[in-house]
Amino acid sequence: MPRYFFDIHDGQTLRDEEGTDLPGPAEAARHAKKILSGIAAHEVLKNGGHQAFSVLVTDEDGRPIYSAAVTYTGTWLIR
Repeated sequence: MPRYFFDIHDGQTLRDEEGTDLPGPAEAARHAKKILSGIAAHEVLKNGGHQAFSVLVTDEDGRPIYSAAVTYTGTWLIR
């Protein structure tokens, strides 16, 4: 089973040194989307603001195969 690596960027890059075994590229893309939704749910700024997260998926040979990003913007409408 091929191994895929998921590097996360949110202003700094967190390299995936371990990787994850998945059946193929479609499953790797699905896994990247799950990673992004988890980050967006737990890591966004608590007081609003603007923040972007991305994940770059590479294969065992270091070739990029998929990239995804999510941007969060929160604005308080009451003071």
